[in-house]
Amino acid sequence: MENLKPLGKKWAAQVTLADCNDDELLKRAREAGCLYLFVGLESFSPSALRRVNKGFNRVDSYRDITQKLHKHKIMIQAGIVFGFDEDTPATFQDTLAACEELGIDGVTVSLLTPLPRTPVYAGMKQEQRLLSEDWSLYNGKTDVVFHPRNMTSEQLFEGYLDFRRRFYSLPSFIRRRMRVSRTHLFYNFIINLGYRLAHKR
Repeated sequence: MENLKPLGKKWAAQVTLADCNDDELLKRAREAGCLYLFVGLESFSPSALRRVNKGFNRVDSYRDITQKLHKHKIMIQAGIVFGFDEDTPATFQDTLAACEELGIDGVTVSLLTPLPRTPVYAGMKQEQRLLSEDWSLYNGKTDVVFHPRNMTSEQLFEGYLDFRRRFYSLPSFIRRRMRVSRTHLFYNFIINLGYRLAHKR
């Protein structure tokens, strides 16, 4: 951070939730030009996180983490995944409401993808829930490649697309950014606009 500081650069990085608890690190990052940090929140469901061995992500800590980043004038870009066995059609709206309440500045949204040689893939193959083994579809963005447990594959895909559209809508931007986060409004508006235009294509 000390070496970055004199360069006058604006930058972002991917970090763990544990990194976000380090006030000294966040202070030095901000002074060195950090605009936002990507954090893999993954889900707002504790049981879903435990199922995929991400129980170290404590949902009840998300508010403190977000507030700490904002206190240091750093935006949070959250990684969110839809398609866990605990997810239902209500999950999309619940996740949007949670993101808006916390003032999440941006999200990178993905579809759960049972990649080969992972426990998730092995379990779904055994349960005959895989829809395809065309690996070009296993990108987490454009196709649902398995049968979800609590909704149809079509509902999962449409819910994922709808969440992206609604999160990057102007009303959501106002609720998240103008009323809660209030961090780097100019930069965040440009980032949100870029995502919104990208999702329209």
